[in-house]
Amino acid sequence: MLVEISYLKKCTVVVLLIPSVLTIRCFSATTPRDTIAFNESISDGQNLVSSDKKFVLGFFSPGASSHRYIGIWYNSIPNGTVVWVANRNDPVHDKSGVLKFDDVGNLIVQNGTGSSSIVAFGSGVGVRDREAAILYTGNLVLRSMANQSNIIWDSFTYPTDTWLPGMNITLRNLLKSWKSYDDPATGDYTFGFGLSIVNTSASQFIINWNRNSFWTSASWNSDTNSLIPELKSMSIIPVSFQCDNLTCMYTPNPAGIMTKIVLDQSGSLNITQFNPETRLWTLLWRHPDSCDVSNLCGVNGVCNNSMSVSASESICRCPEGFAAQHQSNSRKGCTRQTPLQCNGDRFIDMLNMTVPGNRQKLSVVEKSECEFACMKSCSCTAYAHSLSDGCSLWHGNLTNLQDGVETLHLRIAASELHGHKMLWIAYVLPPVAFLVFCLISFIWIRRRKNKGKRKQPDHPLVMASDVMKLWESEDTGSHFMMLSFLQIENATDNFSTENKLGEGGFGLCTRATYQMEKMLLLRDLQRIQGKDYQSLRMKSC
Repeated sequence: MLVEISYLKKCTVVVLLIPSVLTIRCFSATTPRDTIAFNESISDGQNLVSSDKKFVLGFFSPGASSHRYIGIWYNSIPNGTVVWVANRNDPVHDKSGVLKFDDVGNLIVQNGTGSSSIVAFGSGVGVRDREAAILYTGNLVLRSMANQSNIIWDSFTYPTDTWLPGMNITLRNLLKSWKSYDDPATGDYTFGFGLSIVNTSASQFIINWNRNSFWTSASWNSDTNSLIPELKSMSIIPVSFQCDNLTCMYTPNPAGIMTKIVLDQSGSLNITQFNPETRLWTLLWRHPDSCDVSNLCGVNGVCNNSMSVSASESICRCPEGFAAQHQSNSRKGCTRQTPLQCNGDRFIDMLNMTVPGNRQKLSVVEKSECEFACMKSCSCTAYAHSLSDGCSLWHGNLTNLQDGVETLHLRIAASELHGHKMLWIAYVLPPVAFLVFCLISFIWIRRRKNKGKRKQPDHPLVMASDVMKLWESEDTGSHFMMLSFLQIENATDNFSTENKLGEGGFGLCTRATYQMEKMLLLRDLQRIQGKDYQSLRMKSC
């Protein structure tokens, strides 16, 4: 009996243990690792995941590239967001890559042909007592397995293009931009913190392009936002810096929100935070200035996307009927000069705009219906209408206004519209008046020149047709002709004394004189126009 009981007990133990063993094995197979030991590795397609499941380490291909890199990215964000690349200048060309330790304790990436590149230097005493771990901060570390606080190497000391909370930036620990969106190889720009070249007693952020100074921030003076004073104008300051003369780090605000500072391939420094509602990154600050920064110009302010804006000009402006809230800071937004009256308001066309996103969509078809829908709602401040996008209304203050290709119809008080028309007249009328003046002057000068040509005595314009008509009339016996003043003027060579009409005696002598004048005039015509008039016979007196 006891044997049976013992047997039953043993069987019970076995029955109880088997599920336990199965459970442990299942847990080990499905729970991601956050470390690899000296004798372990991960292949392409396998990952390490931090204990809080925030960061992932594994193989990836950026953009349209087919090359494979070891990187760290956010685990919960769609499409990931790479914050660190191990083999940025030595990619694996296929999916044969393996991450493992070599015989001396270095962490390496090895491809299918056996070639390898070092990710982290870890050679030294106690090679077999070490592991690689991805921490909840996004930091990859090599550490002792027996004493995990003994850090041999960490990725925060060797950043790529992204500055994470808790990471120290110096003039040695530099951010280095990617070469392009598809290529994480070292680019042309670096970002660090340290003593200024100009003022060696003050530290500042420094961006270099090919080792030449590209941008420097304000100096550090122990104020958490002294390096980037523009952050103070934000309703919520996204980061707070903690620096000394040689190193600098930051904490995000709010503390739990995912925040990163990135040096992009164009040399701009970007502060972004992840919006859990939209599941997108929001750009909060960028230098150089960019309209991609969320609501850079404040409420009702318009951001100028043109690259021709000079350093002395503001990237922000106010629309017609609005004025800057703060004359010294155009990014504080704009306020109406005249409040809306609800009844009797009008709309002005803002051409070439990118319309805001917080719109109310209506199903109306005609533009007039869209305008009427906005006008009858006193809270409606703008509308837009297009065949492709239909009718959209906006209520209250407008945000994220910037230049683009669409037309936004902005609501303003009727009194502001009068000023808008007068401004249009002031711009259009002067050039139109100038063109009219030029046209009148041109016509007057041409007429003066033509008149002068007709009156020049040294260049008579004898009209042969008129003269010949006169002689033909005389030859046919028709002595009565209607002659214009211009015909007589041309026939007498501008009433020249050599061509007087009717001068001399009467009778036969006058007739002879007349025939003589006719012959002389025909001779002149022959000389001037090159025609042969010798065939004309002169009548006898």
